[in-house]
Amino acid sequence: CGKVSGATSMPSDAANQWNELYAKGPSKRYPDEAVVRIFLGNYPNLTMPKPKFGDSILDVGYGDGCNFQVFALIGMQMSGAEITPEIVRDTEYRMRNMWGINPDLRTGTCASLPWPDATFDFLLTWNSCYYMGPDGKFEDHVAEMARVIKPGGWIVCSVPKFSCFIFEDCEPATEGYVIIRNDYFGLRNGERMRWFLSANELETAFETHFANFCHASIDIDMFGLAYSWHVFTAERRPA
Repeated sequence: CGKVSGATSMPSDAANQWNELYAKGPSKRYPDEAVVRIFLGNYPNLTMPKPKFGDSILDVGYGDGCNFQVFALIGMQMSGAEITPEIVRDTEYRMRNMWGINPDLRTGTCASLPWPDATFDFLLTWNSCYYMGPDGKFEDHVAEMARVIKPGGWIVCSVPKFSCFIFEDCEPATEGYVIIRNDYFGLRNGERMRWFLSANELETAFETHFANFCHASIDIDMFGLAYSWHVFTAERRPA
């Protein structure tokens, strides 16, 4: 799924572009392959326990909602946050009428999630938490996501590597942040994003609130576009 911003705020024209994208219907009909593998597969180095029937999950920046199919198959209690009421409305309609499911969808961002502390067993932030808005701080995103996860719960996260096509010709901003200038799809230009030069640097950004990290990566040359992502799971530290 294409995920959208976890930023504190977003320019109205950018928000309108995402609204228009998802109003057209699901951008694809199937869940992200890596999400399927993490939640349903069995791998020797994956230490995160498999979710079970009745476990709760929050998908932050769920995009077209395609990953809810995976969670429904498991029998999880599903919630999701997106940046505009329009995306929430359109996704609710598709979930009910196309897939027969009814997740709890709310308007929110990685900086402000409208759920109480320690609500979820799992949190998925797939291609979303690194959108920062004009002045957001990544450590605030990490703290807010951690806040809504139960102690001992798990985060599943993906962020682009610096070699990802998204960062081509990007403009350095403050340390650790860049401005997107040459997005192939034209949706991210002008966005301020957090980027990481290594998996170790990414882990350092999360380790105040999380432990037991398990790392993977995605590296695909998709006909000239470098789809390169850091992926990890980690356990929420005790509060």
